[in-house]
Amino acid sequence: MRMIVVSVALFLVTAAIAAQTRPARPPARPPSRPAGSLAQVMRGIFFPNSNLIFDVQQHDPAAPKKPADAGGGSATSTYGDAYSGWEIVENAAVALTDGVDLILTPGRSCQNGKPVPVQRADFQQFARQMRTAGLAVLQAARTKNQEKVSDATNDLADACAGCHEVYRDKGLADSPARCTPPK
Repeated sequence: MRMIVVSVALFLVTAAIAAQTRPARPPARPPSRPAGSLAQVMRGIFFPNSNLIFDVQQHDPAAPKKPADAGGGSATSTYGDAYSGWEIVENAAVALTDGVDLILTPGRSCQNGKPVPVQRADFQQFARQMRTAGLAVLQAARTKNQEKVSDATNDLADACAGCHEVYRDKGLADSPARCTPPK
């Protein structure tokens, strides 16, 4: 019996010492507030990157580039050729796919000040369609086949149009009708 009491006491002392020597967990970071509106995310990520992808319908990314005009040191002329044609298309598809997480970030507002309807089933469905379309473009871009990417742009256009018809195409950018869920 004495051996059991000593063993239990030793166990408790060892557990107490071990608990004190464990590194403390870092405090949880509070969620950050989105920096921009939904319109800014669309204009900064979705609009330019979808246009890079839609451009594949008319221009082969593997085709030699025409010499650029002297840009006078602008960012476009300085960094415009930093990536190859197909890499640009792949990067654009990744931006659209992963950008969906930014659209769904809680706390983001529309340009008119209304909250982005991230909890609505239809909005979430539109976001899933964008992610699916972005992944399809990425897969097609990795084949470096212009026709396959061009075909994938149909789903991309549909993903954009579906959400726009419901949430965006209801007036000017600041219109109170925008970002208003259907009744």
